[in-house]
Amino acid sequence: MTCPSARLTSTLLCAAGLAFGACLPGLGAGAAPASVTLSNIRHEFQGPDNCGPVTAMTVLGYHGTRVTQARAASALKDFPGDPQVTSLELAAYLGRFGLRSVIRSAGTPALVRELVARGLPVVVQQRLRAGSNVAHFRTVYGYRAGRFLVSDPLLGPALWLSEAQFTDLWHFYNGEYLVAYPAGKERDVQAVLGQDMRAAANWARLKRVTEARAKAQPGDPYTWWGLGKANLRLGNVTAAAANFDRAVALGVPRLYFLYRQEAFEAWTRAGHHSKTLRYTRLALNTFPDSKELLHFRGVAQRGLGG
Repeated sequence: MTCPSARLTSTLLCAAGLAFGACLPGLGAGAAPASVTLSNIRHEFQGPDNCGPVTAMTVLGYHGTRVTQARAASALKDFPGDPQVTSLELAAYLGRFGLRSVIRSAGTPALVRELVARGLPVVVQQRLRAGSNVAHFRTVYGYRAGRFLVSDPLLGPALWLSEAQFTDLWHFYNGEYLVAYPAGKERDVQAVLGQDMRAAANWARLKRVTEARAKAQPGDPYTWWGLGKANLRLGNVTAAAANFDRAVALGVPRLYFLYRQEAFEAWTRAGHHSKTLRYTRLALNTFPDSKELLHFRGVAQRGLGG
């Protein structure tokens, strides 16, 4: 028996262009080989809060550059206990070694398979595990029979995740992915991403996807956060601020304010400095040295005349 709500969700997501990959142009069935495993994937178990540095080590190693975890950590982290390395910081570091990076949202299993099939490992931002509020980098380097093979800095070099597990963990970060590549692979990346090579097109896709999901699952705070981010990047500041209000009211975890500052951006641009001040102070009680939280707290204080 097909559940009516499940059928509705699938229809809405497909119309938005993200029915877990099946509806993306150019990524239909048979677009990629049935199974792929990339070689030369270097793994090392991470030190505390070092999934970003280990991921940098893994990606650079695949593309022929060896760095140590310690070297990457010293470049990526503001201090040894820094709990947060962003995708933008990771991309900037990889760029020092000649790699180009594209960071996009609303990724799909089909897209990941296509990139891996073209010899490109894919870095994804996901939950550490089901039920966890910890964000975590993983590097996908293989797939077969509806599963993905990932190098996980904490859980091991060859972690297999079913497609259902993979997408569920990925939803925490709205399907964010990073693909780093040498200049000679530019055409391969363009062929897979298509219009999403343009950031604005990808934000528009994320907006369609999250609008559809919000209609189908209105109680999901991560969907509302993703919609807020899409609206913010598209210049719809008032709508973005309202989307983030909804996400917070539904209950994003405190850790989210450490990992993702888009709500603070939207509230600041909308003049809602008291909200930014309230939630940065709340998060700073747990993460007192976060440069991102300290920055937005200062912006809010200045906005309120403090």
